[in-house]
Amino acid sequence: DLEAVMAHVRRRSDVVQSKILLAGQSRGGILSVAYAGERPDAFVGVVNFVGGWMGDRCANAVAINTATFKRGAKFQRPTLWLYGEADPFYTLSHSKGNFDAFVAAGGKGRFESYWVPGQSTGHAVIAHPKLWTDHLTQYLESVK
Repeated sequence: DLEAVMAHVRRRSDVVQSKILLAGQSRGGILSVAYAGERPDAFVGVVNFVGGWMGDRCANAVAINTATFKRGAKFQRPTLWLYGEADPFYTLSHSKGNFDAFVAAGGKGRFESYWVPGQSTGHAVIAHPKLWTDHLTQYLESVK
C-alpha cells in the first residue's frame, strides 16, 4: 500500500520531492519508520504517533514490534516519536522499549510522551495537537 501511495505522491507536481516527510499513527506510525528505513535517502524525516503493530498484550508483541521498528534504523536522519500515556494498546514501557531497540540498532530519534485528557486515551494523542505542537515544530525546523 505504501508503494502505491508513494508512487502517486511522487507523480504530483505540487510535491517537492526533496522535502517529503512521512508520518503515521498506530500501524501507520510503525510502517512509516520501517518504510523510511528501507528507503533511507527518500525522506527528510519521520513522525511516529503511537506506532505499533501488535498491542502489548499479545504474546508476540515485543518480537513483532521491535523487529519492525529495527527495520527503520537504516534511516539515518532524526525521527520523532509521540506517544500518549494510558494507551490501551501500547504501554509507555513497551513503546520506550521499541524506541530503545530502534536506537540500539542505529536509528536516530526523540521520544516524547504526554498525558492525554480522559481515561485510557493515550492512543488518541494525535487528536490533541496542543500537547505536541511545540515538539513537532522544533522537529520540522530541524529537518528543513
